[in-house]
Amino acid sequence: MKRRIITAFSLLPFAAMAGGFQIPQQSIKATGLGGAFTGVCSDAASVFYNPAGMCNLFGQNFTVAGVGLFPYVSVLTPDNVNTDATAKVFTPMEIYYSGQFCDKLRIGLSVNNQFGSAASYPDQWEGMYIVQTIKLQTFMFQPTVAYQVCPKLSVGAGFVYTLGTFDAMKGIPVSSETTNNGEANIDGNGHAFGYNIGLFSKIFEHKGDSNKWSDIIQLGASYRSGLPFTVPNGTASFSQIPASLVSQFPASEGFSTNVNLPGVLSAGVAFKFSKANWDFMVAYDFNYTFWSTYDSLHFSFANPNTPTASYMYGWKNVTAHRMGIEATYKKKYTLRAGYYIDGSPIPDGSVSPEVVDATNAGFSLGASYKCCSKLSIDFAYLRSDFTRNNASWNAEGFTASYHRIVNVFGLGVNYSINKK
Repeated sequence: MKRRIITAFSLLPFAAMAGGFQIPQQSIKATGLGGAFTGVCSDAASVFYNPAGMCNLFGQNFTVAGVGLFPYVSVLTPDNVNTDATAKVFTPMEIYYSGQFCDKLRIGLSVNNQFGSAASYPDQWEGMYIVQTIKLQTFMFQPTVAYQVCPKLSVGAGFVYTLGTFDAMKGIPVSSETTNNGEANIDGNGHAFGYNIGLFSKIFEHKGDSNKWSDIIQLGASYRSGLPFTVPNGTASFSQIPASLVSQFPASEGFSTNVNLPGVLSAGVAFKFSKANWDFMVAYDFNYTFWSTYDSLHFSFANPNTPTASYMYGWKNVTAHRMGIEATYKKKYTLRAGYYIDGSPIPDGSVSPEVVDATNAGFSLGASYKCCSKLSIDFAYLRSDFTRNNASWNAEGFTASYHRIVNVFGLGVNYSINKK
């Protein structure tokens, strides 16, 4: 009994940080293109997607954006009808800066939220011993530099510092004098260090006159390192625990843990065509995410009577394909559309209501309006909709079918002082 309590309890905070709660929508333009931006690099969000792509920008560039993620999760078990998680709107912010300090040198900064979640299930639901409520937010800070090695090749690199906060609650399958269930709460904060490197090349460029096509081919590659996340001083609290178990599960105690969040390798290409008042672009990105580094979780509790807990996840590396098209009229009005196929790292036997994920495909739409030479506004919408049937969580003997929908809305503002 004691082992089961701690094992299930230990899964809460970082399972929610994983696959289904990674947030790839870190740019409004990129979201409109289905996430294909590694070879595009058309605004200051290049700091995140491909640091070397800052050399595709001139002057001083600022991008500020807000994203609203509206999730819906329905859980159907063999014994009960649908249980719906209470929708929690998650609103990551994106702040980017890219500045040109000489012909070949760029300096940039990004502040964004790459992982996050918020979910709540009804009281006394069937999976209450796995998860009841959970909330997680991360903040990434990335100072960055890029340098144009030659006319057709740029390199870039950034240092990433990450802060994270979380809190979660679940039921415990024990009885006391006042209730049939105990309760476990966990909260804490931690940090991680990583890096982001990239290559960018405008490998081909042909400029025609106003009556002939101009053509550009751009290539990009980047690697965002994994994040060895450390929580040195978390707090675990237990309530409604029988007197016979209080020595193992006290009212409050500290804990520490570590978890390895994955690195991402990306490669992208963008084809641009221009003639008269029209500009067109087709972009494609390939992502390879190293989720196999998220293989286990180990909790060490301050109370020597509380058993330590370890768990093996067995997640796998996955790929994603992202495609987008863009059309611009008179360099003022832009429409975008995107499509993506995103793999799930969670194998059968490790699917729980904490992380509802499956390999899925989705679409996106976007638009931009250039108000003046310095100011433009971006809009984007993305939808993810999938079902995973008869998915099991072997560690808890829990099997269910899941339906998840996420609607994403984004609004961004770009301000540029472009002096080439």
